[in-house]
Amino acid sequence: MQKNMKRNVKIWWRSLILFNLLGSSIGVQAVLADSVVDSKLVKHAQEGKLQNTTAQVTSVSQLSDVQPTDWAFTALQSLVERYGCIAGFPNGTYRGNRALSRFEFAAGLNACLDKINELISTGLADKVGKEDLATLQPLQTQFATELSALKGRVDGLEAKTTTLEAQQFSTTTKLSGQVVLAISGGGSGNANILLPDNTPSGNAGSANTTAIARVRLELNTTFTGDDLLVTRLQTGNNGSNIGSFLDGSFAKELAYAGAETNVTLGILRYDFSPIPDVRVAIGPQIDLSDKLDINSFANDEANDFSSGFFINNPLILPLNSGAGAVVEFNPGGGAFSIRAGYVAGNGASPSGSDTDSLTNGGLGGDPYQATVELEFAPKDSGFAARLQYTNAAIGNLDFNIGGVNLEWAINSSVAIFGRFGFGGISDRISTINPYTWSAGIAFPDLFRSGSLAAIAIGQPFIERTVGNSTQTNIEAFFKFPLSDNLSITPDLQFIINGNNNSNNSLITIGTLRTVFTF
Repeated sequence: MQKNMKRNVKIWWRSLILFNLLGSSIGVQAVLADSVVDSKLVKHAQEGKLQNTTAQVTSVSQLSDVQPTDWAFTALQSLVERYGCIAGFPNGTYRGNRALSRFEFAAGLNACLDKINELISTGLADKVGKEDLATLQPLQTQFATELSALKGRVDGLEAKTTTLEAQQFSTTTKLSGQVVLAISGGGSGNANILLPDNTPSGNAGSANTTAIARVRLELNTTFTGDDLLVTRLQTGNNGSNIGSFLDGSFAKELAYAGAETNVTLGILRYDFSPIPDVRVAIGPQIDLSDKLDINSFANDEANDFSSGFFINNPLILPLNSGAGAVVEFNPGGGAFSIRAGYVAGNGASPSGSDTDSLTNGGLGGDPYQATVELEFAPKDSGFAARLQYTNAAIGNLDFNIGGVNLEWAINSSVAIFGRFGFGGISDRISTINPYTWSAGIAFPDLFRSGSLAAIAIGQPFIERTVGNSTQTNIEAFFKFPLSDNLSITPDLQFIINGNNNSNNSLITIGTLRTVFTF
């Protein structure tokens, strides 16, 4: 009886030591414990009693709060050096006096059992002391329920992981989507909208309310983690509104209108960094506006202004889409960046259009556009200034345009922004010198996080020889997010002196835009 009592006391004493030591070995199973153990352990995590740990320690000296004079030092040293199932906290401490739950203890016990099983299975059973096995056996029985729960949850996680790996779209590709649905209506007092030379355009001054839809699916693929292949497919209902009745440079209708009913390739480009500080985007179908003339408050028809005029400078990006490339150089990730972009609008064709004798084919033929941009944007300043230059040939018209793009977030609730463009457009006989401007104020997170309200005013094409006045556009909107994936935006536009003709009455356009993302 005395022998059994001594044995029980010895087991109890070693169990007490092991219980304390295993309190820190939960680091081996920290992610498991923090993620899948029941609400008791979650409560410990919420109270700050459980923290993610560092890698397993290989020497007791790595634990700054463990001293050779500590009563459990020898036992702790044995577990570290013989079994390696002890881990410290992120700050390199052990916290031996800290209380722990049964589930935490079970996670630590499971870590040491796994290590002992590993030693036995690899033919190193002699490394496992018989007394240690004698100590672990009753503990294994006592914590059988907790160990079984851990194993069941690990098995469940492994099954879910296997299912996700089997069902995910691709190991390198992320699929995202955007759906824009809009109801738009408007009109003017004219029976027929007049052209700049005062002749009828053939378009009525009133229009029925229309439904406009655009759907985009985007596949973002990475092969190295630092590159990106962007493939965008687009379709819609070819919807439009009265804004499309204006002529030429003045017809900046809803930027999401006009999407064709068949599926088209919107974007196909590859982004990569050939050397440090240099980023290249190249493809057979790119939009320069994805990389150039960007503005935080006026650049995305699905999230801010609906009118194409306020989204991009119409003189700086007269062509915008086609086959081409953009190269960006940002030295040391600093405030200065320089970008250069080129697109050929008919780059997929070896010859010109049969229906348009003014265009050529190939990567170097008309229509094409080359744009350079110098940006100054100090980190965390909320300010950015961009100087721009565009040279283009479109339908035998030569463009030489300079521009400025500014934005300044005065604080987290108010920002101002604007664009200016000027230069010459020549038909190789005569030249006109138009300029354009726009300016606005934005209110991010108005009433709710993620919302955006803004108002802007501008004139798309100022040229004294075109029309008898200057068209002026005003637009105001309020984007209100209903959830992370759904927003609704009322939008109101006024167009004064449309087509640079003062004989055209005020055009008013109201739009309700709904955007789904997934």
